[in-house]
Amino acid sequence: MFEKLSSNSIILERFKLSDSELIFKALIESRREISPWLSWLTPNYNLQSAEKFINLQLNNWNENIEFTYTIKNQQAKLLGVIGLHLFDTQNDVANIGYWMNSKHTGQGYCTEALKLLVENSLKPLNLIRIEVIVAVQNIASQKVAENAGAKFEAILRNRIRPNGIATDAKMYAFT
Repeated sequence: MFEKLSSNSIILERFKLSDSELIFKALIESRREISPWLSWLTPNYNLQSAEKFINLQLNNWNENIEFTYTIKNQQAKLLGVIGLHLFDTQNDVANIGYWMNSKHTGQGYCTEALKLLVENSLKPLNLIRIEVIVAVQNIASQKVAENAGAKFEAILRNRIRPNGIATDAKMYAFT
């Protein structure tokens, strides 16, 4: 997988351990808005948690399990994170997840990151589809998927467990 992807306004880069402080700061700044959708973003989340997460992502990249990127602007400011994961290798299907620092939402960066990652993943990884599965209450992430061109397919009952509570999710797909 490509370690760096770029467009006119953003750069997607493979995680580096040196990103841990930036990621931690962005998560803390955005905790109120994104913690309902990220069960691991608990009140006890700290810098060591971010370092552990990055180390896991680096290992998963090396094992071709997940490809997680920072989303940065052209001035190298961290905007958010996007990752391709949950590979179903038997059926050539993957899933994309993303989150943004709340300071940078509503500006099109996440939509652009999603388009960029999909465009550079389907054919190179021989995927027939990439799915985005979003809690029905997570309107912001649904808008990102829709604006990026994903097609809404279904509402899946009790599909995800943000914060341990089973909830319905909308499935979007790129094919």
